Amino acid sequence: MHHKNRRLEAQAVTTAEFILPDDSRWAQMLRDVRHDFYHLPQYIELCSEQEGGTAAAFYAETDHNIFLVPLLIRNIPFASRLEGTERDLVTPYGYPSPLLLDPCDPNALAQFMTAFQWAAMERNFVSAFFRLHPLLPLPDRVLREHGEVVKHGETVSIDLSLPEQTLWRQIRRDRRGCIKKLLGQGYHVVMDEWGALDEFIQIYMETMQRVNAKAFYYFPRSYFTGLRAALGERLHLCLVVSPSGRVAAASLFTLTDGIIQLHLSGTAAEYCHLGPSKLMLHEISLMGKSAGARIMHLGGGVGGRRDSLFEFKAAFSPLRNSFSTYRMILQEERYHELVRVWKKEHKNLPLSSDYFPLYR
Repeated sequence: MHHKNRRLEAQAVTTAEFILPDDSRWAQMLRDVRHDFYHLPQYIELCSEQEGGTAAAFYAETDHNIFLVPLLIRNIPFASRLEGTERDLVTPYGYPSPLLLDPCDPNALAQFMTAFQWAAMERNFVSAFFRLHPLLPLPDRVLREHGEVVKHGETVSIDLSLPEQTLWRQIRRDRRGCIKKLLGQGYHVVMDEWGALDEFIQIYMETMQRVNAKAFYYFPRSYFTGLRAALGERLHLCLVVSPSGRVAAASLFTLTDGIIQLHLSGTAAEYCHLGPSKLMLHEISLMGKSAGARIMHLGGGVGGRRDSLFEFKAAFSPLRNSFSTYRMILQEERYHELVRVWKKEHKNLPLSSDYFPLYR
C-alpha cells in the first residue's frame, strides 16, 4: 500500500528525467529562481573534472512547479566484482541544494522527491547524497519522508541590507581594532587584479599545508583557471596588499543572484600574526553591499564544527544558518551488500558512521 501511494503521488509530475549541462531547461530554471553559483551547469562540469563522475541534473515538472538538483553521476569502483553496474549520485563541492520554482510548496517537494526516487531506482542508482544550501532552505519534514537529514552545525552570514555603520558595529571590538590598525599602517584592498592569480594560488596552497587540509583541497592550477572560465563576472579576486606592495591575504569569492560566497581564501605565512583576512572580509562585505548583494555567506567551521575557523567568522555577524546534508538509500539490499564488500577489502580502515555512502 505504501508503494502504491507513492506511485499515485508521483503521477502529478509530468516530467522527471536526468539532463545534461547543455539542456536549455537547466539555464532557464536558473533564470527563474533564486540560486547560487553552485547550481550553474558550467560549475558542475568543472566539478566533474575535479571530483570525477558525469555532470548532470535531475529535472522535474508539475503543472505549477519545477524542480532541479545538480548532480555528479559516479561509477562504484567495485560494483563490477558483484556482477553489478550500479552507480550513485552526489552533489558536488559546495551547496548545490535542490531548487524549486516555488520553494514554499511542500506538497510539490514531496511529489518531486518521490519522482526522483523512482527515476533514480529505475536507472540503478544505489544512493544519493545532497549538500543542502544554508541560505536556500527546504522543509526538513518533507525531506525526512524520503531520506535522512543530517545537521552538521551552523554557518555565519552577514545581512548586507543593514546600514554600513551597523555592519561595522556588529564586528567584534577587537576585530575592528585590528582592521583600523591595518588601514593605519597602509594595508589596502585591491579587487579583481587577475594578474595576481598565481600569487593567490601559491598563498592558498601554503595555507592549506599550514592547516593540514584534506587532500581534496589541493586543487590543480587548471581548477582555478577553469573556475574563472566557468563563472566569468560572478567570480572575484580580493587581495590585501601590504605597504611594501606584497600580497598579505587573498580570497576568491563569488557574487551570484544577490549572494556572496567566500569560496577559497589564504593568508601569507609572514602576515598571519597581523590578521589581514579580517580587513579582507570587511572590504568584501562593503563591495558586495555597493554591488547590491543581499547577503554574504562566510560558511562555518571544518565539517560544521564550532572550531577556531567558526569563531573567526562569528566575530563578524550574529546571523546564523543551519548546514545539513541529505542521504538517500535507493536500493537497500544492494547498498548493504556494497558496504559488506567495502569492509572486507578495507579491513584496516575504521568504518565512519558519519560518512555517506559507507562503501566509499
